[in-house]
Amino acid sequence: MNDELPTRYLIIGAGVNGLIAARAFRRYGIDVDIIERHTRLGGLWDMDNPGTPMYESCSMISSRVAGGFVGFPMSDDLPMYPRWSDLYAYIQDFAREFQLDELCEFGLSVVTATPVDSAVGRYWDVLLSTGERRRYRGIYSAIGSQWQPLVPNIPGLDSFTGRAIHAKDYRSTEELKGKRVLVVGAGNSGVDIASDAAFHADAAFLSTRRPYYFFPKQIFGVALPDLFDGRAQIAPRPWMDGLEPADFMDVVLSTVGDLSTYGLPVPEGPVGETHPIVSNTVLHAFSHGLLTRRPDLERIDGSTVYFDDGTSEDVDVIVFATGYEVHYDFLPDGLVEYRRGHPHLHLALFFPGAEGLYSGGSIHAAVGAGWTVFDYFANFAAADAHATLTGENAEGLRRFKTEYDPDMTAGFPFVDTPRNENQYDAQMLLATIPQAARTEFGIAVPTGFDDDDFYASLPRRSRMETQVTAA
Repeated sequence: MNDELPTRYLIIGAGVNGLIAARAFRRYGIDVDIIERHTRLGGLWDMDNPGTPMYESCSMISSRVAGGFVGFPMSDDLPMYPRWSDLYAYIQDFAREFQLDELCEFGLSVVTATPVDSAVGRYWDVLLSTGERRRYRGIYSAIGSQWQPLVPNIPGLDSFTGRAIHAKDYRSTEELKGKRVLVVGAGNSGVDIASDAAFHADAAFLSTRRPYYFFPKQIFGVALPDLFDGRAQIAPRPWMDGLEPADFMDVVLSTVGDLSTYGLPVPEGPVGETHPIVSNTVLHAFSHGLLTRRPDLERIDGSTVYFDDGTSEDVDVIVFATGYEVHYDFLPDGLVEYRRGHPHLHLALFFPGAEGLYSGGSIHAAVGAGWTVFDYFANFAAADAHATLTGENAEGLRRFKTEYDPDMTAGFPFVDTPRNENQYDAQMLLATIPQAARTEFGIAVPTGFDDDDFYASLPRRSRMETQVTAA
C-alpha cells in the first residue's frame, strides 16, 4: 500500500456498536480512533447523555445469556433481564477490559466527512466540531438508531393543551402521577411506558394501529430469548413428548392465550410480521383494568383525543412511542439513499459507491440477536478494511460487495411499515450470508460466536486492573 494514504480508520460513536466495531478492527491489527460527541462512553445506555431515550424503568429485552457482547458474558449475578444501569456498568467494564476506553475522544463530533479520490487512492477528509481536519482511510458509523425521533402528523396536535412528548424525552414515573396518560405506539419502549402509566397514572391508555403478538419474558422459568436460540431448554414434561422445536412457538403463545380477553385485537398474520412485544407487566395491566387499549388516533382538539373507531379520551399527557429515523447528516447530499427515514445500504453495512464507509446498528433483527448481529457485521467491515490495507481477500470482498444481493428478509412477509424498512431475518444475517461469503466468494470471516478464541489475541486488562481503573 502507498504510504501517502492514511491507514487509520475512524469510528463514530462510543456506544455499544462503536465499541464492538473497535474491538473487531483491532483484532485485524487496524488502528482506529473512536470519537464520541458526549462526555462518556455508553451511548443510549448512559442516562445522563443528552437526548438518550433511556428511562428509569428500562430493562434489556434480550436476556442476560442471549444478550450482551460476544465473547464477554454478563455476570451470573445479574438478573435474568438486566436493568439499564446494569447494562451501562457492563458496557464500561467491556471497554476497560479490551482497552477500548483508551481510544475514545469525548466531546467531539463529525461535521462533515467527504471522500477524496487522490492519485494513489481514496481516503476520507473529516472535519471535526473543533475545526480540526483529519484524514482517515475509512469510517465506521456507529451513530445509533434511536436519536432522531419520528412524531406523526396528527391533525390538531398543535392545539393539545397538555404535555406531548416523544418517548425519548420520557424519564420517570414521576412525570405520570396524577395524570391521564396516552401512549401511542406499541414498540417495547412504548409498552414499558404504558405499563409505567398503568401503575402510576390516574388513567392509562395505549393506542395501537394494528394487532401485535404478545410474549411473556419467560416460560417455565426460562428466558424466552434463551429458549428460542437454543441456549436453554425447558425441563422435560409429559406433554412435551413428540414436540418439535418449532412447536414451542405455539406453546409460548398458548400461555398468553386469546388476546381478545385482554381487550386487544387478534393478529391474523404469521408471528414476526410485526416486531414482537415482550412484556409481562403490560398483560398484567390489561387484565387488571389498569390499562385500556385504544385504536389509531384520528385528531386532537384541546385536551380531547379522538380515535378512528369514534371513541375519545381526555388526557393530560401524550407519549409518542412512534419510532426513529436515521440520517447521516455529516455525509454529502446524495451519497445515501433513504427509504422512509432509514438508510438503504448494501447488505445493511456497505454504502454503495462509497468505498471505505460502513454503518452498523441501523438494522432490526430477532430479539436476542442484536449485539451478536452487530459483532458479525463489524467483523465484515474490519475484514474489508484489512483487505483494503493489505490486499488479502480483496477480490473476493469486491465481488461480495458488488455481486451478492440476497433478499435480507428471506422472503418473510414483514408488515409494510417504516419501522420494518430495515427489519431483516436473523437466520439470513447469521447463517446464510456468512455461508455464501465462504462458499461463493472465498471469504472466511470468523466471528466470536463460532470461535471461542476469536478475540483471545487482543490485549486485555485483568479483572483486577479493570476494577481498579473503574474505581
